[in-house]
Amino acid sequence: MGRPSKYTKKLGDDICVRLAGGESLRSVCRDDKMPALSTVLLWVVDGKHEAFSEQYHVAREAAGYAHADEALDMRHAVISGEVDAQAARVVLDALKWGAERMSPKKHSPRQMIDHSSPDGSMTPQPTRIEIVAPNDNGKS
Repeated sequence: MGRPSKYTKKLGDDICVRLAGGESLRSVCRDDKMPALSTVLLWVVDGKHEAFSEQYHVAREAAGYAHADEALDMRHAVISGEVDAQAARVVLDALKWGAERMSPKKHSPRQMIDHSSPDGSMTPQPTRIEIVAPNDNGKS
C-alpha cells in the first residue's frame, strides 16, 4: 500500500504530535505510514485545511519548547562528560536557532516592544505639517 495523500484529522493529529515533540517534518515524512513532505506542506498552505494549518503552526511553536528542553539535556550531557563540548556547541546552536524561530515570543533574544498604551494617550500619532505661503499684501 502506498503513502497516504488524503488528509484525515487523525493523520493531521499524528503529524502534529510528532512535530510538537521536536521531530522534524522531514523525519516524520520518512515514515512509510505518513504522507510525502510536499503533501503535508501543501495541506499547510492550500487554504483547504485551515484547522490543520493552525494546528501545524501551534505544533511548530511547541517544538520550539521541545528544542529548548533538548538543549538543557545537552547541557547536562556536557557537564557529565557524556558529550564533547565542541560537538555539543554545534548541536546547541542548531537547537537554539530552532527554538528562537519556532517560538520567538519565549526564546528569541530580541524583545518585541509595544509602544502603544491601552487608552491611546501614549500611542505615537502622525504629525501633520502644513506649509503656508507668506501673506503678500502688495507692500514692499
